[in-house]
Amino acid sequence: MKQVALLSSILALAFAGCGLISSPPIDNPFQLAGTSTTLNLVSNQATGTATVTATFDDLTNLNLPATPSGFNYNLAITGVSFGSGCPATIPSPINVTMSATLTVSDNGGSGNTQRSSTASASNVQFTLTNNGGQIAVGNLTNGTFNFNAGQLLSIIQTGGPNTANLQAQVTTVSTPDLAGCAMTLTWGGGQGILKF
Repeated sequence: MKQVALLSSILALAFAGCGLISSPPIDNPFQLAGTSTTLNLVSNQATGTATVTATFDDLTNLNLPATPSGFNYNLAITGVSFGSGCPATIPSPINVTMSATLTVSDNGGSGNTQRSSTASASNVQFTLTNNGGQIAVGNLTNGTFNFNAGQLLSIIQTGGPNTANLQAQVTTVSTPDLAGCAMTLTWGGGQGILKF
């Protein structure tokens, strides 16, 4: 029995060294849940840009058993609505492609030297489906931001209030085209995963 326990411990350490062990999800780590931004879609491919900013306090309850090798943040979108300039009946499906950059920063604490950590996700894709006027978001893929764990954890654990700034460029494909349409994205909190 002791051999099994010892083997389990050795395997856990080996997997941790290879980055194969991850933490339970950290829900809404950057407080993006419920924030929204409106894009004015222009051009033949109905392209628009979005920027959203959220502030959050340091995460002081992260009890880490080892030094993380990575921090992945999985983007979430909880809702989409359409406003002025859109077709009377919103087409379905709408295929959406997005490239996004997320920067997390703080003021550096008493030294007031701002620190920041940035990660990007390209070719994020999801589908919008109109079901009786209700727009559903589905099939979100490639929405993972891979942060430098040491850099990000230093920011979000010390130095006071933090800011998350998400910038995205969105392209929609539908029939009819949505050029000239105002589209509002409501972001979810997403999840952070520490890799060991």
